[in-house]
Amino acid sequence: MNKPKVSIIVPVYNVEKYLPSCMDSLLNQTLTDIEIILVDDGSPDHCPAICDEYAKKDHRIRVIHKKNEGLGYARNSGLETATGEYIAFVDSDDYVALNTYEKLYKLATDIKTDVVYFNFQRFNDQGDTWESPTIQKEVHYRTEEDIRGFLLDMISAGPEEKSDMVIQCSSCCALYRHELIKSLEIRFKSERELISEDMVFNLEFLLRSEYVMTIPDAFYNYRVNVSSLSRTMRPDRITKGYILYQYLLELLKMNNFGIDGYLRTTKFFIENSRGRIHQYMMQSSLSKGEKMQWLKEVVHYPYWQEIASSYPYRKLSWKHTLQFYLLYKRYCHLLYFLETMHQRVKPLNNYK
Repeated sequence: MNKPKVSIIVPVYNVEKYLPSCMDSLLNQTLTDIEIILVDDGSPDHCPAICDEYAKKDHRIRVIHKKNEGLGYARNSGLETATGEYIAFVDSDDYVALNTYEKLYKLATDIKTDVVYFNFQRFNDQGDTWESPTIQKEVHYRTEEDIRGFLLDMISAGPEEKSDMVIQCSSCCALYRHELIKSLEIRFKSERELISEDMVFNLEFLLRSEYVMTIPDAFYNYRVNVSSLSRTMRPDRITKGYILYQYLLELLKMNNFGIDGYLRTTKFFIENSRGRIHQYMMQSSLSKGEKMQWLKEVVHYPYWQEIASSYPYRKLSWKHTLQFYLLYKRYCHLLYFLETMHQRVKPLNNYK
């Protein structure tokens, strides 16, 4: 039996409302030689039965039922059984353009690249859509130096650049060569341990890649779900972010990225912490007193002082410089005032 051209791994958890639109976009792909692996991650709703019904209707669908362990491990379960030449990931409340895998597969096989990255656009249940392009043009990265530079761009922009990042790091916006994943046993970490499992997976893949390609097409449609955003507003998110920060620092140190690795990773941690603080201030239903209590705990984390002494934070934009200065100087009331001046919450780059 021939291998399918693409294996599409879809973790499923508590999305019975959205799963049909996701599946419609996969079953109607112009590339028909695919397999769709639905990983029921112990979903408490009707998703397990819905998955089984889909499998009865289309031989390309395979279903894995497992206990709930989170998104990263659900994807790993899919990787263990995938047989396709290339691997794609889709979250079950999102959807993709109908020509996605036909175009990506042709590009990947024509030039024999290890991975093709592409853009996405956001949408909500009210019918609003907005693009979030980080890839501006088609680029081919063929040398070790170029791929390492791309890897750094995926973590963060440089200290002096106004943007927080250069390239988004969602694994859903990529087509990966399966043989490379399989031979090197690259797997996802649990997002319950490292909160950006996508970034870690991509970095480990890129460290072993020899040919990387980016295209500006926005094939992927990412649902902005208010209930999903509310679940990210947990008070331990900055502490979890620091654990990820330490992991990334060690990973880049082991692979000899030097000062560039430190600068990019530290900016990533600063900017994501800033985003978490702003989100918590603006979207949490807690009282002002409760928010202030949380903020007082945050500013007393010991690592702000260490970062302030070693990272050139004054090269950040003036607003971000001010925010970090107030943070490490522990000026809670001024920081709270600055955050609540802005009534629009900027969507976080790497988290759902």
